[in-house]
Amino acid sequence: MTGLLAGRTALITGAGTGIGSALATIFAREGANIVTMARSRDVQEATAEAIRSAGGKAVTVQGDVTSMVDVQAAVAAADDAFGGVGIAIQVAAHGRSNRPIDLATLDLAEWDAQSAVTLRGCYNLARACHPLLARSGHGRYIAITSNYGLSGDGSNPIYAAVKGALRGFAKSLAKEWGDDGITVNLFSPASMSESTKTYFEIHPEAWEGFRPTIPLRRMGDPYVDIAPGVLAIAGDQFQYMSGQTVCLDGGNYTAL
Repeated sequence: MTGLLAGRTALITGAGTGIGSALATIFAREGANIVTMARSRDVQEATAEAIRSAGGKAVTVQGDVTSMVDVQAAVAAADDAFGGVGIAIQVAAHGRSNRPIDLATLDLAEWDAQSAVTLRGCYNLARACHPLLARSGHGRYIAITSNYGLSGDGSNPIYAAVKGALRGFAKSLAKEWGDDGITVNLFSPASMSESTKTYFEIHPEAWEGFRPTIPLRRMGDPYVDIAPGVLAIAGDQFQYMSGQTVCLDGGNYTAL
């Protein structure tokens, strides 16, 4: 296949639906071999089958990003199937991360569960993928953050905390891995995923409050607005950029 990512292999966590599925689909169209990892095999297999039907190559691995053993298994599967990993993307998020939860009701178990997916998940993927990213000669490590990591979120302190922590982690890895030729970047989307759409349908007042903060007055489409931006980070168009956060948010960053 030809394309911006021809011959490269992308390992994407949380690729069953939403942004993860969009990334897998768009990357495959640009020639990448795709390996997805998610807790549910059935959901991600639908994306993989669509990729295969279009002539692409895709492998699914069932696993939990909070488990280093599971992440290592996904990396090994990518190496076995395609001879390495050149792009690693942490998209997996906790299922309750988009639900309001104030500090009074945020117990330690919930704090640990949500931080494990975002922070430990990023750590596990970074540790497991680093040797293969370095070997590839064009390593790209990418993770999803949020503008709430900068602005804070009065209705969800754990979400804001872990998303903010990712910036320090990404900047540190960018410095550490520079000699290996690996770029490390984050993207911060305002995306109308299925979970976001459902939440706004249940809480229309939340959308009416959020909409004015986006100059383009709409949430981004995962396939049309978000995935193509991440594609640029993963390819060679921005090969000299590292340690940065790219806001794919319709201008929401201007409100911070």
